[in-house]
Amino acid sequence: MTSTLSAASPGIERGGPTDPAHDEQLRRGIIATDVTRPVAWLLSLLFLAAIYAVPLSQAYLEKREGEDSSLTELFKRAPTAENLRQVEKGIEDASYAKSWVQPRVQLWLTRVGRVGNKLAVVGHDGWLYFTPGVLHVAGPGFLDRATQQIREKEALDGGQDAIHADPLQAIMAFQHALEQRGARLVLLPMPDKAALEPGPLHGHPGPGTAPAQNVDYDRFLDELHTRGVAVLDARRSVPQRREQPLYLVQDTHFAPQFMELIAHDLARMVGTLGLPQLPDAPVLHAVEQPALRVGDLVDMLKLPDEQQLFQPQSILVHQVQDENGEPWESDPAADVLLLGDSFTNIYSLEGMGWGSASGLAAHLALSLHRPIDVIAHNDSGAFATRQALSRELQAGQDRLAGKRVVIWEFASRELSVGDWKALDFPIPPAAEAK
Repeated sequence: MTSTLSAASPGIERGGPTDPAHDEQLRRGIIATDVTRPVAWLLSLLFLAAIYAVPLSQAYLEKREGEDSSLTELFKRAPTAENLRQVEKGIEDASYAKSWVQPRVQLWLTRVGRVGNKLAVVGHDGWLYFTPGVLHVAGPGFLDRATQQIREKEALDGGQDAIHADPLQAIMAFQHALEQRGARLVLLPMPDKAALEPGPLHGHPGPGTAPAQNVDYDRFLDELHTRGVAVLDARRSVPQRREQPLYLVQDTHFAPQFMELIAHDLARMVGTLGLPQLPDAPVLHAVEQPALRVGDLVDMLKLPDEQQLFQPQSILVHQVQDENGEPWESDPAADVLLLGDSFTNIYSLEGMGWGSASGLAAHLALSLHRPIDVIAHNDSGAFATRQALSRELQAGQDRLAGKRVVIWEFASRELSVGDWKALDFPIPPAAEAK
């Protein structure tokens, strides 16, 4: 049979988007464009301007401000992976373009789409959450050995020092070291904001919102109880009828009312461990004081200084004072030592902006009616305070002398992200002789 259709009908215009001839050109990588020379020059110049504008303006601003170029570090160090990462971070931190553009773009994204960043999650009604805490609560079980091995491998692949992801080994080793000194360990894992205040995170706030927690958390507590470790489960300090939020709206940390409840329950537990009565117990009292600040999560969003999206939160704290009206201070000679992170420092470390002598340690001393020694660092609760204690002991400063109880407070998210490295806690010769 003979086709009546010709290969190219004279009445059909060729060259349209469905022209079969284009298939052959595409197979050969030929794409037909129609760009005039002036347009081509314009596009080229715009591209070159975009490429060179940022580094040239950076060089000009650094020269004007009398600063050394951040690029010079590239030629001062060996080109190792870690050094190159540090140089890249230095260039990024020194960028004038980034420091102007990023805060304003972040403000627009947060306002329009509740978009956070790698550190802060934007909830509903102005609530903010710490991203590692959210990932801890909603992530895989931190006791799962496969998960731990992935974390340890990722650290090595990223050029970091080797980490230890198993918290149980570090906790039991620390308890054994304290037992050798005649001291008892009390563990205080501080629940994350996403665990006890999940409502504004998923948009369904209310008193009926059930708390959340990592799938391994209860198994972790059961394992510690089985091994004889005293643990205060701060979830039990949550009042049955909640009239106020347990955590600050824009901050990582607990509200002062919840902190005081935890301090009271902690003092009651420590009081059952056989501490002797003190003949000269300190006379302490609490005085109400106001505090006003935007939360640390607003700082982590890195918004412009003039932003008005998040207003400072006003709270009342209770500063602990002695009989002379002086703010409470820790006592290195006390028989109770509190190791803590930012949950210990908030309301006590004045630089955090939420008051002073009003935090966990001060209210623990108030409830126990005895002095408290404190070692606290704002980050890395899994090892930072243990490391500080270990270094003091290795330097011959016996910070554990006379200690009967050591309380170890850390954010529960450290169970999923912390480095639970093994540390030495040597016994000074003087202590061994005793």
